[in-house]
Amino acid sequence: MFRITRLSVLFAFFIIASAGYSQDKTIDSLKLLLQNPKIHDTVKLYSLLTAKSQKYVGADKEYHILNRMQGDYAIKCLKKKVSPEVHKAYVQCLADYYQGLMTEYKEKGDTPRALAAIDKSIALFKSENLYNDMYFAVMTKGRFYAKIKEYQKATDCLFAALRYFEKNPGENPVVEIGSVCSLLADLYVNQNNYEKAIEYSKRVIACCDANKSLEYEDGTDHTRFVSYSVIGVSYRNLKKYNEALYYLNKALELAKKSNNSFKISYVLTRIGSVKLAQQKYDEAESILKEALQGELDQKSLANGYTSMAQLYFEKKDYDKAYSFITKGLDLSIETENIDLQETGSELLYELSLKRNDYKKALEMYQLHDSIVDYKKRETSKNVLEKQQLKYDFEKKELKLKLDAEKKNAVKNNWLITLSGLLLLLLLGIYFYYRNSKQKQAITVLEKEQIKQKLLVTQMNPHFIFNSIDNIQGLIYDKKDTEAVNYLTKFSKLTRQILENSNENYISLAEEIEMTQNYMAIQQLLYDNKFSFNITIEEEVDQEAIFLPPMLTQPFIENAIKHGLSTTDSNGKIDIRFYLKENKLFFEVTDNGKGFETAQKINGHKSLAMTITKERLVSYTKNQDFVVHTDNILDQDTKVVGAKVSFEIPYIYEN
Repeated sequence: MFRITRLSVLFAFFIIASAGYSQDKTIDSLKLLLQNPKIHDTVKLYSLLTAKSQKYVGADKEYHILNRMQGDYAIKCLKKKVSPEVHKAYVQCLADYYQGLMTEYKEKGDTPRALAAIDKSIALFKSENLYNDMYFAVMTKGRFYAKIKEYQKATDCLFAALRYFEKNPGENPVVEIGSVCSLLADLYVNQNNYEKAIEYSKRVIACCDANKSLEYEDGTDHTRFVSYSVIGVSYRNLKKYNEALYYLNKALELAKKSNNSFKISYVLTRIGSVKLAQQKYDEAESILKEALQGELDQKSLANGYTSMAQLYFEKKDYDKAYSFITKGLDLSIETENIDLQETGSELLYELSLKRNDYKKALEMYQLHDSIVDYKKRETSKNVLEKQQLKYDFEKKELKLKLDAEKKNAVKNNWLITLSGLLLLLLLGIYFYYRNSKQKQAITVLEKEQIKQKLLVTQMNPHFIFNSIDNIQGLIYDKKDTEAVNYLTKFSKLTRQILENSNENYISLAEEIEMTQNYMAIQQLLYDNKFSFNITIEEEVDQEAIFLPPMLTQPFIENAIKHGLSTTDSNGKIDIRFYLKENKLFFEVTDNGKGFETAQKINGHKSLAMTITKERLVSYTKNQDFVVHTDNILDQDTKVVGAKVSFEIPYIYEN
């Protein structure tokens, strides 16, 4: 980083080495060094950099203390009149300090300050035309954006760095181009874009091949291991098993070469999952057993136990599967691995049903659904937090710009001052208006998302509680077959409702499947006092037509609960979807008492109609939407049932 004499470098290392391993001694020695007037400032700064480089970034308190010392001293040095070369060294040191400061703020969860710190580092490098260092900082910023799941901004930063390094290769292309491509591969894995992850991981390996002399000096061996692993896992997810095994075995060779038990266990577990997917159960069992050998941490054991449980479940050895998944689920909870908890709770639910342990099955069903619900809540929460973060950060950027404009305005004459103040006023009004509109947009977005979730998830709480009571009653009455049948249908219906609650549109086929499950549950609730039929006309393409989810459920529920309220048996519900003049219509009829009393109709149906109309108005922006309600009459004009119909907005996807 700095151009100093070899004697100065050796002196800096001597200062650090003489301090030993004591934190207090190291810092005290460096403080004495900084106070020594006979030692050049560049040597002092290099000593701080050397000491800091020996600490683990982001996990060592001493690292942050040394970084603060470096920043304070660099700022002090920049006030001195020195040669351009020495001034550049001071700027480099200060820019390095801001990168360390970004890490400190990142640990504290202060995202705006972390981003402000890395931006200062980038600006300092740019001020001295240190573009190689600047784009390394841009790459660091891209890594941080990926961590907070701002994938588009992360992609922009990483590709900007990649374009620069491709056009301006430095002394070490592995560190430059390879590092960016490795980060891009991780980014695409997080977005489930496995083809791109493979493409950029292969570029990393190409960088390693082009610089074989650096293979062990700079940790390229580890880089190869990571890249082979990413490619192998990506091919596994793409169901290209032969390619997956080829690259995972390459990663295994490197892991065994390094004698790292964690790496070996990681790769063997992934190879075992490929063998499991190929239904080569004996090979998978042998490999997974090997993966669990040696001294492993809890994360490795959690992965290994869960994979073993999945294997034995496929082999129908449910006792072994149960033993492994209970241990795997406990460890995944301890290590806070949400994805493994989701997999483990679902598998343990299935195993508990097969063991007739319905209490455990119900417990795992509730745990699994709570995990799914948590992940969906976190996704919605992250969207709103990112919008708020953008608003806060832009507001701070505005403040910095205004402060800079005010300082410059003081140095000018009255005319320039007045012009500057006018400009600042206009900028202030503009940014205030823009930020106000943005904040309003965030508020509207939040309210609209909450409103839509409430409208979509209008599942009767009494239905849920009654269902759970019925399950419990069947278990107490030792009606195991009925309990399993009921629990399975109820689980499937609830999962469908939860999965569709965040979707604006689902296919008509999914809506019909959900309706069939719902009707089957209702038949059980009402002791099979009615039958039902769902008709879809031939010209209706169920897979190509997409409609808002759960628009029909309130009207079907009304037909069952109130239309058939006076019917003890032989009730009938007919549900029909049909096209008329390229418009999709829904119709539900019953053979009950019809719309006899207006007060009863308004007392119950108005809520369902109001909710449905609000959703349809939101989708179609049509305030004149109408739900048609009619009595069905026989030849003697006697009421023999009721009919409800309305048009459903839909999207046709060819």
